[in-house]
Amino acid sequence: MTSSVTHPVDPSAEESLVDRVARISLLLGLLGPLGFLGWLQDVYWVFEIAEIFYLFFLFFFIPPGLVLLRGFWNRIYSVFRQVTGTGHGGTSVIRKNDPRAWIEIGYEPGPFKTLQMLALFVHPTIAIRGLFQTAGAIVAYLRHGGRLPRPETFESTVEYRPPFDDKWTVLNGSPDKQYSHSWFPPRQRYAYDFVITDDTGSTQDGGDGVESFYCFDEPIWAPADGTVVRAKDGHRDHHRTTGWIDPLQYRLAGNYVVIKHAENEYSFFAHLKQGSICVESGDHVKRGESIGRCGHSGNSSEPHLHFHVQDHSMPYIGAGLPIQFDAATNHPDLQSNECTQTYIHCGQTVTHNMYD
Repeated sequence: MTSSVTHPVDPSAEESLVDRVARISLLLGLLGPLGFLGWLQDVYWVFEIAEIFYLFFLFFFIPPGLVLLRGFWNRIYSVFRQVTGTGHGGTSVIRKNDPRAWIEIGYEPGPFKTLQMLALFVHPTIAIRGLFQTAGAIVAYLRHGGRLPRPETFESTVEYRPPFDDKWTVLNGSPDKQYSHSWFPPRQRYAYDFVITDDTGSTQDGGDGVESFYCFDEPIWAPADGTVVRAKDGHRDHHRTTGWIDPLQYRLAGNYVVIKHAENEYSFFAHLKQGSICVESGDHVKRGESIGRCGHSGNSSEPHLHFHVQDHSMPYIGAGLPIQFDAATNHPDLQSNECTQTYIHCGQTVTHNMYD
């Protein structure tokens, strides 16, 4: 084990003011239900005071408002880059010192897209899956007695290679909490989103449609020997890519595969291309064997591969596992790392060590 859990580019990163305000607002919003105690005022007058907690529901509107403001700012910044010729028309991560600041994703921010993302919270499929996800997270916490796996306490029995060949870029994800893909739900705590970038950091060639993204239709490989326990295909790849979410999605993961590699170690691949999955439940796969192709299905804003390892075969109740990869990593601000076992972090490029 040779690499650090903290992000090598920004090891002292602190939570931004915007993120802190959003997080605190959500916590304060959770006090809103205490207002329902006011219904008991006929039992005892003091409960009438509890109705003031209804005001705390207003805090839930602050994070979406911040998202809208961020969307407007990103749009202005994106237009500026197009006018000055300093970008492809996509956008980079907002914070200048973010390790991903050099990446130009295909997402073109705008107020209507932001509103669409907010509307998706009441999308029947997403709302129901969100409830499953929350219930599954509770189960995961209970299964581990509140102590979820951490890099300090977990050591895998499997040697994983990246689930691709050539050089890919980590868009989201890190064992460092500050740069985690999603600290909640727990199954995605150590998840990654992978894309392919060119020399300018762009994820697309400037064309239209999913085919303009470098990673779309690229082969995806099994990261280690194992047995396929789930394989779901048939979900369409959304034809829009610049940040629009598919309103007809019925699986957040789109087309996905789950592989068991060891007891309590399952790899999960999401958003695969429709019709590309070439394995079935019960199939035994070898390390480096093809399982499908990168796509744009499910809850995806642009083509990418979502990958994580968790400790249960059922997607919702698993807890994410922090794993290391047989890979060489690089970042524009750092020298390349030729580790054979290394944690990987957002903003890095990852190349499989081709010794197997």
